[in-house]
Amino acid sequence: MKAAVQGRQDCVTALLLAGADLQAVDAVKGKTAREWATFTGRFETTVRIRSLLRRPRAEQFAAQYQPEWPALAQLVAKALSPKSRSKRLSEKIRSIFTFNIPRNPEEDGVLDHMVRMTTSLASPFVATACQTVCPDSPPEVGKRRLSVPEILGQHVPDPDEESELSSRPSTGGSSCNGQAVSELRPPPPPLPPRRFLSFLPRWLRRGNSVFPGEPVPKIKVSKASGSSTGERKPRVKDKHLLQPPQWRYKVLKEEKKAAEEAKKGEKEKEKKKKKKKKKG
Repeated sequence: MKAAVQGRQDCVTALLLAGADLQAVDAVKGKTAREWATFTGRFETTVRIRSLLRRPRAEQFAAQYQPEWPALAQLVAKALSPKSRSKRLSEKIRSIFTFNIPRNPEEDGVLDHMVRMTTSLASPFVATACQTVCPDSPPEVGKRRLSVPEILGQHVPDPDEESELSSRPSTGGSSCNGQAVSELRPPPPPLPPRRFLSFLPRWLRRGNSVFPGEPVPKIKVSKASGSSTGERKPRVKDKHLLQPPQWRYKVLKEEKKAAEEAKKGEKEKEKKKKKKKKKG
């Protein structure tokens, strides 16, 4: 509800796909997150919630997703269909007198299809970087997402993959390009956490998060010594070098300030002369 009131669309999307209840109401006004977004004038957040409810499941993260655009066949058939002369002439006249005004991308258009293809499990950007453990359970609105330990606990390894891994030789093999591949060793078991410091927050624990096995380096900051070269010499004005601009109002302000200081100096001199005459 707070994200909907503040108009944070990405936060609302992440919470809904993580299992947040869209029908939950607050205890004071009795309004849902969607009603709060409408009440506070968050139009874009309301549109995002509406689009999520229209398509509540992220299909591209499922193993059954087919990277095909449904509207492509219809558009290709329309482009290849024969056109009469009058229709061609009308299209040319229409293209001359129409203006290309920037518009928002169409729903289920080519841009949405490109995003789904590049983020799907079969995409080379995703398939070469990670391996999905549960491809049959894509994110869905109102469906609670499991944490990583829970997913790994419920994951049952495929016996075919285990047999392939066991049949491989343990020594270093060779890759498809003929280069030697070093033996993959399992990572060492994690060290047991310190029970005494486990209740402390992370910023109070004295440890190195980058290199846990090494102590935290101590850095001493000392004041810089005075420059041995002395004061900098003022730059000599050269007409061939670029000089900083002199603004008219600053020049007038400095002249006015200098005139006021000169008047004050003259008044002080007159006062001193009068005092000397009185004493004399």
